[in-house]
Amino acid sequence: PASPAPERDGGPRADRTDRPRVDFMIVGAQKCGTTALASFLGAHPEIGMAAPKETHLFDDPDYGPRWTRERIDARYAECFRHCPDARLRGEATPVYLYFAETAAELARYNPALKVIVLLREPAERAVSHYHMRRALGAERRPFWLALLLEPFLLLRDRDPRRKDSPTRERAYRARGLYAGQLAALRRSFPAERVLVLRQADLLEDHDAVMRRVFAFLGVDPAVRVPAARVFAGGPRPRHRLARAVLRLSYLADAARLRRLGVRV
Repeated sequence: PASPAPERDGGPRADRTDRPRVDFMIVGAQKCGTTALASFLGAHPEIGMAAPKETHLFDDPDYGPRWTRERIDARYAECFRHCPDARLRGEATPVYLYFAETAAELARYNPALKVIVLLREPAERAVSHYHMRRALGAERRPFWLALLLEPFLLLRDRDPRRKDSPTRERAYRARGLYAGQLAALRRSFPAERVLVLRQADLLEDHDAVMRRVFAFLGVDPAVRVPAARVFAGGPRPRHRLARAVLRLSYLADAARLRRLGVRV
C-alpha cells in the first residue's frame, strides 16, 4: 500500500530523532540532471538534501548485512547536520539505479522510501559520461575505442563495487540500458513510490515538472523554484558515427522501456 502523504505544516519532522532517516532518494541516472534536480529540491523550504549530494552509502564497497539501520543513520547524521528542521530529507546517488541489488537494500532500510529516477536519451548520456571522465583525466582512449572495449572490461571485472572498478567508471553504454535497471527497482518498490522523469522535460517545462515532483513527495507544490543551470560543460566533439551506432544498440532496450510505460 502507498505510504500516507505527510502533513504540509512546514515544521520539523514528527519523527525527529538524532538519527536522521532518508525519506526519498534520487537514484539515477548518472549524467541525466540529478545534480540540478537535487539543487532544485534543496531550495524547497520543507526539504533538506544531503551534503555531499552523493553519499555513496549503499554502494560502499564495505556495505553488507552487518550494517544495521542504526549504523546507516549514524552515517547519515553528518550529511544532514546543516538542515535539522527539514521535514523531508533526501539524497542523490546516481549509481544506486545502476547497481540493481541496491534497490532491495534501500527498501529494507526504509520501506516507505520514495524514489525518483531522471533519465536522458542514452546515447547523449554516454557521450556526456565519456567527456566527464576525459575532463578528469581518467579516460584517454578515443570514444569509439572506449565503447569497443567496454564489454570486455565489464566482463572481466571481479569486484564491481570497488571505487575505481570498470563497472563503476567505464560503463558508458551499459549505464544507459535503463529497462533492466528500472525493472529491478520496481521489484522492490510499488509503482506509486517510484517517479520516473525525463531530463528533457525538466529542461523544457521546469515549473510543471517541479510541481509534479513536489506533489509526489507530499510537500507544497505551489512553491516555485527558479530554473538555473547548475552544471554546464564546454563544447563537445560530435562523435556522429559513434552516436548513431549507440542509438541503434539501444533500440531493443527502448522497446522494453516502452513496455514499462517509460520513454526517453
